[in-house]
Amino acid sequence: MTDNPPDAFLSHHSADKPSVEIIAAALEKQGLNCFLDKWEIAPGDEWLRNLEQGLRDSRFIVIFFGPDGIGPYQQAEADAALRRQIQQRQHCVIPVLLPGATPEHIAQCSMFLQGVNALKFHDLNDPLPNGLLAGLLRGEDPEYLRQLIRDEAQAPAGLLQTLQSWLSGLSIGWQGDECIISQGQGQRCLNIPDLSGSFNAASIEYLLSWKSRLTGLIGREQELQTLHAWTDAPQQISCCLITGEGGTGKTRLAFEFARQLREYKGWQAGEAQGLSGSWYTGGAGTLLVIDYPEQRPDKVRALLEALACQPLTCKLRVLLLGRNGDFLQQLTQTAQTIITPGFELTGLADGANTNADAWQLFQEAWQSLHQRQQRAALPLPITPAAFHQWQQRDTTHQRPLFVLALAVHGMQQPGAHELNAPEILRALVQQYEINRLVKEAKQMQLDPHCLVMLRALAAIVGKLPGEALRQLIQASEALPLDIRLPVLNRLKQTSLWRDGGISALQPDLLAADLLHHALTEIADDQAGAWQYCALAAAPDQREASSMLGRLIHDAQFILQRSWPLQALIDWVIQDDERNASVNAALARNNLECSLLPLAVATGQKAVHAQEQLAQANFATYGPALANSLNNWSVDLAGYGQRAQALDAIGRAVAIREQLAQANFAAYGLALAQSLNNWSVDLAGNGQRVQALDAIGRAVAILEQLAQANFAAYGPALATSLNNWSIRLVENGQRAKALDASGRAVSIDEQLVQANFAAYGADLAMSLNNWAIHLAENEQRAQALDAIGRAASIYEQLAQANFAAYGPVLATSLNNWSVYLAEDGQCAQALDAIGRAVSIYEQLVQENFAAYGPALANSLDSWSERLAESAALTAEEAKQLMNIEARLRQIKRRVRDEGIQVPAQFAWLFESGEPDDDD
Repeated sequence: MTDNPPDAFLSHHSADKPSVEIIAAALEKQGLNCFLDKWEIAPGDEWLRNLEQGLRDSRFIVIFFGPDGIGPYQQAEADAALRRQIQQRQHCVIPVLLPGATPEHIAQCSMFLQGVNALKFHDLNDPLPNGLLAGLLRGEDPEYLRQLIRDEAQAPAGLLQTLQSWLSGLSIGWQGDECIISQGQGQRCLNIPDLSGSFNAASIEYLLSWKSRLTGLIGREQELQTLHAWTDAPQQISCCLITGEGGTGKTRLAFEFARQLREYKGWQAGEAQGLSGSWYTGGAGTLLVIDYPEQRPDKVRALLEALACQPLTCKLRVLLLGRNGDFLQQLTQTAQTIITPGFELTGLADGANTNADAWQLFQEAWQSLHQRQQRAALPLPITPAAFHQWQQRDTTHQRPLFVLALAVHGMQQPGAHELNAPEILRALVQQYEINRLVKEAKQMQLDPHCLVMLRALAAIVGKLPGEALRQLIQASEALPLDIRLPVLNRLKQTSLWRDGGISALQPDLLAADLLHHALTEIADDQAGAWQYCALAAAPDQREASSMLGRLIHDAQFILQRSWPLQALIDWVIQDDERNASVNAALARNNLECSLLPLAVATGQKAVHAQEQLAQANFATYGPALANSLNNWSVDLAGYGQRAQALDAIGRAVAIREQLAQANFAAYGLALAQSLNNWSVDLAGNGQRVQALDAIGRAVAILEQLAQANFAAYGPALATSLNNWSIRLVENGQRAKALDASGRAVSIDEQLVQANFAAYGADLAMSLNNWAIHLAENEQRAQALDAIGRAASIYEQLAQANFAAYGPVLATSLNNWSVYLAEDGQCAQALDAIGRAVSIYEQLVQENFAAYGPALANSLDSWSERLAESAALTAEEAKQLMNIEARLRQIKRRVRDEGIQVPAQFAWLFESGEPDDDD
């Protein structure tokens, strides 16, 4: 040891010694004396006594936490340092997070560290954290050091703060179907999966998985910019949905975004596995990534509902990744308040030139495949022109997954580009999965196809745990099925068994291909039985049926392969018990279209079974029969069988009427809901008079219920009155429609007095509806007042949540401008449409594709309002020119980017007017 007492004792895990040495050397260069065991303890020294002396003599003890956590000797050093700090009543401990470490490593060390200032290294060679650590060791004010961070433009957020802020957390718990949100101390970090450090050239799952990060993220700069703008927005809580077909790279984009937030902005970000637990929140914000919410819609809906109602101190963003936007249509009004419009992800730019995104991805993948196998890179197996031709053969070839697949297959087959995308995937699945598993099964003297079948069926469940496998094995033996599955103990000896079960092949498109192969090439005429057995063995049959629907969709519409769905239908409807279990699993919102034939078949059999039971005991089985008819009608309508759907819902209404006569309190609401649904179906079938009668009866029932319990039934009554007003207009009864919509406004006003946050948007919508009916009845002054009140409400809502209500506020201001102009209030009309344009300009900064056409429409309206002025001032004339120039610019960009224009704005983009700036 040196004569001068050390400034810092460096406590660390042996695995982190190389990293700690780099930091120690940087501190020494800044004039600080560090005690590092490797430097201070010579061979033969009494190392334990020297360590104790170093701990006693050093002014500060720096405890380093690395990815491997804390070592046993390091824990003893930390305990001794904390005892010294308590005894001497003098701060002497500085925790430091090394790259890759998380706050939970510190939490595992000691709860007494939570209020201590701590430092976080993102890069060992970054001079800023090295300088901050030196400042702490010299005793400089931590607030002064934080100001240095703020002054550094490129500084990662959250370099220096108290551990309390790092360890704060958000807890997601469940009481039945209700989601409970609370804030406190976190226990785990949100997860960002990463397999990049475990290269496996023999695994197609590794080679094509986004988790392997074979290349950087390419061609998604605009989407990342949009997501960063979303997180930077001032709203405390917000949720948005990225949609896209399989293989477009939604998940890769989401987790690259999460990584950037974590590394550069001081956020906690990633997936909250299972949507249950206590997760660390970031000082700057927290991002939850939820993949495929359609698979567990009820749970995600409940979570969003709870978040919308829960005042949080932390900034929170929820990023959903789905195949389409149908999930959002099922959210409650409360949950809708935190939804921000998202975007759709499609393929990359094609290979028309060497700078195109898809071509760049192919080249980087080719280089990376060789580098990771430590092989000299061979010349590219395809020219840019040939790659461009391959891309042009099918739009699916522009998806990142298929570009990677082409590169991987090109390593083995130079002529891979002569195949289309489904053929490439089939070749890869055959080579890397099917051949391997058949060989392994033979070596273990098992049925040659058993491992392929199990790996394929795991895709329906996501993962086949031990109990599910045991059930699947027993079912296959009892039927019996031709492929013999081994006992569970034998399966545990295979390569498929990992972490307590057999996982599905990833990505999903590979799983869809493998399952299709197993069912059509191996199972043959037993394809239906195998599909059902997997569903029946699933821990959650609803989630499993959703996965099956997604796999069928991918096989049919992306891989262009027919699915043995009829085999499943035939197998299920043969047996009442099988039919009941599958029908129950399919009785849910957001049912995948690919499952509608199955749902229609099982629904028909369920109705038939309930009819027989109801004939013997109507009081007991009548309600279940009505429910079955109601569900069946929805599936029939979705499948295009509208006449049958209309008949089914009509029968449900008749049954519920009979039940309500005996017990109105118990069945009145269900009858009103069926009448509402029946009205919609009747109107869609052109039976307007009958539709009007049905919704009128629903209104009468809800009025009776609301008299007894307004809080419970008032919202449903207001909705039905608005629906009734629409049916009345369709039948030419405008005066009655005006009265119905006015009553809806009165009810919503009463509800708003009790809870503006919950019912404000409903009132604004009812006022908009009422304004239309007032205008149709020549009551323009009242219409103007109503639409103005609606705009005022939306303005109030948008102040609290611009992302959710900014778009509808802009629309309302647009409409208000029209009414004001018709009333001769030109100045006010100009002001309203100008405000609408300002809002849309703000919205297009975040998502041009979603709001560009609406901005163009508002600009066109604004120019019309100005042009209507009798005599323009010079300033107004200049403003008009600027508006028209901006309109041309927006129209040109919409066309250049191929943005889909909503039908109501299509006329604006079909005109023959020039859109250049000359």
